Amino acid sequence: MSSEKPGRKVAWWFLFVGIFIITLVAVDMVSENAKPQVKLLNAVKIDGNVQPGEYTHHFFDKKNGYNLYWRIKGKKIYFAMHSPKKGWVAVGLGAKKAMLNADIYISYVKNSKTYISEEFGNTPFSHVPIKNMGGKPIIGKYAGKITPKGIYVEFERPLKVSSKFAKSIENKPMNVIYAYSTAADFTTYHGAGSRGQTKINFMASLKGKKSKGLGMWVDDVKSYQIALIIWGVLFLMASFIAFVTTSIEGDTTQPVYEKKNNAGNGPFIAIVFLSLFDIFLVVAFIVELFSKTTPTVRGLIMSLAFFVLAVITALYRRYYIDENVTMHEMDDELPW
Repeated sequence: MSSEKPGRKVAWWFLFVGIFIITLVAVDMVSENAKPQVKLLNAVKIDGNVQPGEYTHHFFDKKNGYNLYWRIKGKKIYFAMHSPKKGWVAVGLGAKKAMLNADIYISYVKNSKTYISEEFGNTPFSHVPIKNMGGKPIIGKYAGKITPKGIYVEFERPLKVSSKFAKSIENKPMNVIYAYSTAADFTTYHGAGSRGQTKINFMASLKGKKSKGLGMWVDDVKSYQIALIIWGVLFLMASFIAFVTTSIEGDTTQPVYEKKNNAGNGPFIAIVFLSLFDIFLVVAFIVELFSKTTPTVRGLIMSLAFFVLAVITALYRRYYIDENVTMHEMDDELPW
């Protein structure tokens, strides 16, 4: 019989597959971030054309095709909105609930002329032009253009404002809502599937995009990369469990029908506590999926959940599995 425990053969294979998958994803992410960067232009030209390198940052909602570009320069922030349709396009900043208290910019292009309105979310489901409420618009230059790819609208506004109808851009996450329509006016409802919301820290993103560190890579991770990382972590956790359990089994090569001593209440309490904690982590992961946080947070939560599960398995194996069961598992060359 081989001197190596049968279960460890499987453990080594799991370790190899896990490392291979994680390495594959790492190489893919490094190669993506090593792509040549577009040279940054000196300034934003408000003309309705979004040029490569004109904006420093970009948000894209793949589901509905909405794009938001921005760049901070001096005391101003420059925005560019893009909709795949050719009606109005809008962005709202700082909403509390749905559209309530949002600083909304809505624009359309008709007969080659650009129209833009700064509006305020007076209820969660409606908005009105701030000029109708005695407010003064803060928009500077603006321009739009209809292209085969949809409508583009660029505009500028100050970072800091004192108006009660507008929001200052600060170094903290801001609720951002966006929508578009097929109608070139300010009143037609956008309809389902052409709206969305997210959170953006415009200033923090500005700093983050200058970095080539791990944080930037993780925030830009693709869905298929997330799936591969999860599989890689699963194999690594399985390998960890296998090595722990085979180490606990010792060098036994013959069945030993020996009942383990009573473990007491300590291991049982620890397993119950860790199980509840693991359930909490899984629930937290599900909540984070719908709150649109960064992949970094979701990945850390799920990794911790897998690690806790491995610890639970090791404790259960150590204190509650009899030796005769262990020998049966070893005969089957299973690591647990």
